[in-house]
Amino acid sequence: MDDNMRKEFTVNGFTFGSATDVDLAKNELATVKYIDKKIENRSADTILSVYQGAIERKMFRTPVGYSYMHDLQKRMAALGMKKDQIPGVPLYQVYNNQIAEDVKHSDRDVTVSKKKKRDALKAKNRNLTIAVIVMAIIIIALFVISLNASAPNILNYRNNIQNEYAAWEEELTERENTVREKERELNIVYQNDSSQDTE
Repeated sequence: MDDNMRKEFTVNGFTFGSATDVDLAKNELATVKYIDKKIENRSADTILSVYQGAIERKMFRTPVGYSYMHDLQKRMAALGMKKDQIPGVPLYQVYNNQIAEDVKHSDRDVTVSKKKKRDALKAKNRNLTIAVIVMAIIIIALFVISLNASAPNILNYRNNIQNEYAAWEEELTERENTVREKERELNIVYQNDSSQDTE
């Protein structure tokens, strides 16, 4: 990298390896300047809340931002805040290959546990499917029983009531006919009947 390119890729004393990182660092530097103006002459508690907000939002990912976070730690300590009250700056990178290997091994473990979880989920889904099928069969059986039941229910009440009224009507007609037959046998004539006969 020649001197001109080195200058173009340097932001706040840090030289970056790509234009994308340079843009990110410049954006972080602008954020640093803005925050710095806002918290100038503020209490340690105010600085701490800004500091924690930056951590939660993952505002900084380059050395420019990390350096500023470290400066905020020093400022809070200078204002009397105890070091154990100040959270560390989280770094979202791995700097040692050995650690990266450890992460790869743990990733394999995670993959194995993901497979176990997937298998357990498949078994659970299979069990749920069986339970749903059994419930559907039970519901269908209940509907069939209800439709074929002689006692009136919500599914067959109309048919049952119509059948019941038809049976009552038939029974009444039979009784009426029986009564009329008995009246004829006994020669009982009502006035209504006699007036009809004379006409």
